[in-house]
Amino acid sequence: MSTVLVLDANQRSALSVTRSLGRAGVQVVCADVGSDTLAGASKFCAYSDSYPDPGNAQAFIERINELIERYNVEVLYPVAEITVYTLLEHVDKLKPVTLPFPALDTVKSLSDKGALVKLCQQLGLNVPASDYFSGLQDFEQSQKEYSFPVVLKPTFSRIKPDGVGSHGSDDFNGLGSDGWINTSVTYAHSREELVSLVSSTLYFRDYPFMIQEYIEGYGSGVFLLYNKGEYVVHFAHKRLREKPPSGGVSVLSESVEADPEQLSIAKQLLDAANWHGVAMVEFKVDKQGKPYVIEVNSRFWGSLQLAVDSGVDFPALLHKVSLGQTVGSIAPYKKGVQLRWLLGDLDRLYLVLKSREYSVGVFLKSFLKFLLPWKPKRRFEVNRLGDIKPFWRELKRYLESLRS
Repeated sequence: MSTVLVLDANQRSALSVTRSLGRAGVQVVCADVGSDTLAGASKFCAYSDSYPDPGNAQAFIERINELIERYNVEVLYPVAEITVYTLLEHVDKLKPVTLPFPALDTVKSLSDKGALVKLCQQLGLNVPASDYFSGLQDFEQSQKEYSFPVVLKPTFSRIKPDGVGSHGSDDFNGLGSDGWINTSVTYAHSREELVSLVSSTLYFRDYPFMIQEYIEGYGSGVFLLYNKGEYVVHFAHKRLREKPPSGGVSVLSESVEADPEQLSIAKQLLDAANWHGVAMVEFKVDKQGKPYVIEVNSRFWGSLQLAVDSGVDFPALLHKVSLGQTVGSIAPYKKGVQLRWLLGDLDRLYLVLKSREYSVGVFLKSFLKFLLPWKPKRRFEVNRLGDIKPFWRELKRYLESLRS
């Protein structure tokens, strides 16, 4: 029996990885900064452990090496961007173990948003019109006029003061306690606002960023698995409800047929990078149906469980790839399968009910939709009768957060 170490065990994606590999007969060790974790509560987790904040790279790597030796770990599965990057940056210091990612330079070739734009342009792929600036001084020398709104996008979502970037979701907005500069995608609606944001925001003023045209439309994505440059399988879904309602984390999603053009673009990108492991290629689709590449994420995504439920068991397939085993033929995945994150959906309902932007009709419609807990081909992400303890742990923390 092989043993794996699933990091960032408080993430819902880590719970999906744990359940998937546990069902496949793999011994799963779950760990996070604290040992009382979501994935650690699963019956598929054999052992729970902990490690220091990855922001302290030396202590983090030393502890990971201790865990590798203690449990005879063969493969590491980090699911949060800071652990992914810290491990890749210090991979030469790790004990013998498999880390199912391409080299750090390859990851950065796609996660650096500026480099991604250049690669897309070289491949003839659609990207928003983009202007690259090295910082405030470079921006001040430009006299270009823009049609507003525009998008201000740091080239990396997390920046070290020494200039080494990291990448992840666009939800960071300040200096992190771990010493990294946390960045955010921002919108400017006038020239005055654009100048103000660039001159007053640390990660625009002193670090590389882009000004991109705003694409009005909806977000979409394709999820893929590659084995040393070779395509293995893909998956696609659409978001039915998000938190916040204006756009954010998916709380209800549905498996769909991948758009052929988006799938082709995603494959061209990953082929060009000689990719290995999982990746999510994100698009913005305009009113005419044209997809524009927005970014590429190189780790497991939040709604991973939907892919597993639909027949694309990415964690189990990646584990076979990691061990050098033959994947074999993969049947087409089921369409129309839905995944609901119950407590996230409850938060969404609260945001709708307290907002002044929505009519009474929208309130009632949202409330009634929330009360429809089950329908054919819908499953819950965390609360599952065969493995219910993670939900009790999540619910306990949710109620504690309401009291705080």
